[in-house]
Amino acid sequence: MDDNNDLFSSVGEVSEDDLNIKPKDFQEMVVAPTDWTIGVLVDLLKRKKIDLQPNYQRRIAWTTDKMSKFIESLFLRLPVPQIVLAETQPGRFAVIDGKQRLNSLARFCLDTKDPLRLKGCEYRSDLENLTYDEMQQKPALEGALDAFQSHTVRTTVIKNWSNELLYLLFLRLNQNSVTLSPQELRRALFPGPFVNWLDDMTTASAGMQMIFTKVPDFRMRDMEVATRYIGFQLFGGSYVGNMKQFLDDVTSYCTKDWKGMEPILDETWHRFEIGVEATVKIFGYDAYKVWQEGRFLMAKNRAVMDIMNYYFSDPQTAAAAIQSADAVRDAFKGLCEHNEAFVRSLQVSTKTEDATQIRFNEWRHALVHTIGNGVIQYPSQNFQF
Repeated sequence: MDDNNDLFSSVGEVSEDDLNIKPKDFQEMVVAPTDWTIGVLVDLLKRKKIDLQPNYQRRIAWTTDKMSKFIESLFLRLPVPQIVLAETQPGRFAVIDGKQRLNSLARFCLDTKDPLRLKGCEYRSDLENLTYDEMQQKPALEGALDAFQSHTVRTTVIKNWSNELLYLLFLRLNQNSVTLSPQELRRALFPGPFVNWLDDMTTASAGMQMIFTKVPDFRMRDMEVATRYIGFQLFGGSYVGNMKQFLDDVTSYCTKDWKGMEPILDETWHRFEIGVEATVKIFGYDAYKVWQEGRFLMAKNRAVMDIMNYYFSDPQTAAAAIQSADAVRDAFKGLCEHNEAFVRSLQVSTKTEDATQIRFNEWRHALVHTIGNGVIQYPSQNFQF
């Protein structure tokens, strides 16, 4: 399954309709614009006061050429777009906007294992093919490095914020560009062992490598897919139609009760790998796609992914479905051709509680009819927030 990562329907699960913001929330929020020097930003990154994410290099979106252009712009003292941070506790910050610029600074100034070596410097050819450490060994570049360190970048710090306000800010900042997965913001709002574990598991996952062209996915869509799976698998009875809140609650619950949840999550992840492998064996290249007008659509669909991974994560169901792969494929095509409510639950109103119940229950009924009884119920477990 080597679809381009952008061929992925239902990219984000958050809209402004999901947010519960009151006018007083804006009055209590403090927005503090300031000009921080590169030296200050690098020091904060070095002391881990700005949380990029665990193993930040895994999810760097910019190429070496783009990072080099940004660093050269700073040496040229050109103005660059602002950075937006949320103060999570006094002196500590999460990145709301500007992650790739900060990633570039961290790799250039702080990375000792794989430092950024500048490429394609059009106006500062004296910096070409040099790392930051190598520049520091050249007396001729002392003045340039001093100017680089003292160059200011407009940095806006948000204080006294609510999660809902940060989601609104995140949406508004990205409304005129490629929409980023809210999972990136979720990771910043709920740091801790669960998201660290999720980062490690998705990066090493054979299943995720079947779903995405490149893992880890720099927009954290692999982590969002995993959080949805864990949510429906363990907390399905708590879903009431707001996907953003549901995934926030899953992340918060697993973080707060990490010791109790870790062994459960490890087993749940094992079942996830079973589910993906079974789906790919049954549907091949067309796994996780909607059947429409005699063909499978190009884009993978998150709602289809939810139901396939949920039921095929059960080993007995997976084994029986693989043995009857042709019949299972035909059953799914039949639902897409003849069950209007099922199709709407995959493509139109995917987040509502009714739509979620419809797609899980209709697919279960189709599986029972095709491979016999024994298919797990939805929801099979009922952890409550």
